[in-house]
Amino acid sequence: MVAMTKKAEGKKSLSYLLLFFCLSVVLLLTASGCLQDYLPQLLREKEDGSMAAGEKDEATEPRRQGSVPVQEELPPGVLRYQVYFLEAEHHYLLPVTVLQPWTEGVARAALEKLIQGPTPAEEIRFGLSSPLPPQTSILGINIRGGLCRVDFSRTFLDYDPGMEREVLASVIHTLLQFNTVNEVEIVVEGSPVEVFPGGTPGRGTFDRQHGLNLEIAPDVKTLETAQQLRLYFCTLRGANSVFYVPVTRVVTAKEDLVQAALEELLKGPRPGSNLFSDLPAGVKMRNYNLKGGILEVDLSRELLQYRGGRSGEENVINQLVLTLTELPGVERVQILVEGETPLLPYGMPLQGPLAPPLFYNQLK
Repeated sequence: MVAMTKKAEGKKSLSYLLLFFCLSVVLLLTASGCLQDYLPQLLREKEDGSMAAGEKDEATEPRRQGSVPVQEELPPGVLRYQVYFLEAEHHYLLPVTVLQPWTEGVARAALEKLIQGPTPAEEIRFGLSSPLPPQTSILGINIRGGLCRVDFSRTFLDYDPGMEREVLASVIHTLLQFNTVNEVEIVVEGSPVEVFPGGTPGRGTFDRQHGLNLEIAPDVKTLETAQQLRLYFCTLRGANSVFYVPVTRVVTAKEDLVQAALEELLKGPRPGSNLFSDLPAGVKMRNYNLKGGILEVDLSRELLQYRGGRSGEENVINQLVLTLTELPGVERVQILVEGETPLLPYGMPLQGPLAPPLFYNQLK
């Protein structure tokens, strides 16, 4: 019995000795200022593996809304669509991705969400709102032969006439996102609108030519010889969250749409806007090939000169993919640099071909 007690006391003494040693190490690291550096690095290495040379700490960079996986899939029973909310300060429409349980009538669900707008907390945090009068009701919606006819209550017309382009565009482009819709007709209380409050002719239909966040290049003399390109730039909303904003830029018509889209994207956003681009200066297109819905685009080595961190590299890839998949016949994009698919400086792979990200611009 005495021998067993001495053995237990020996183990207890050893435990105290080990505890004292561990506490001494912790105190030493804390005193030297190393612990606060060592633990985050250790946790990052455990979660992400070793960091790429020169990579920024992601905690100090804007939280990314999109991602660049090879393939994204919706969970079963989940519905995804986009609605176009208004960023009031700079008067542009921003597509917001909405996920909700599956329901019949996705076009109606999208319009109802557009009218409802963000929650009060989201409106305060992100500075977004619905451009439609809140008392608007949907009296009917019908899709047939590519035409979507939506019937609103008369209160739909109670908007500021100066915001008419944004109001109409939010409805039109919320509906045009669906494959079954090529044109949109807006009626009120069952009857066509002769002229909308801001002067837009009401009879007839609207399509993608009703530009979204419209910009007209200075060298465009007449719209008859111009073409529209939809480009994607970035903006910061909320607590430094990156959102992608589509801009319809009207330029002098060119035969090579891919070349034209890349040239305009690389020019960046219009001066004075709060939009930005993470594409590095000097990037040029060397070549491209479109086959079977896949656009293989070969860019110059300047793309590898980006120094804005891993989140910025995701912006670069998403800007390219979102812009190029707006072109006719382009479903996915394979990005090459000098004919190869290297890692970008902060470790983003150019794997693909890539479809547009599903889960970007979410209010979360």
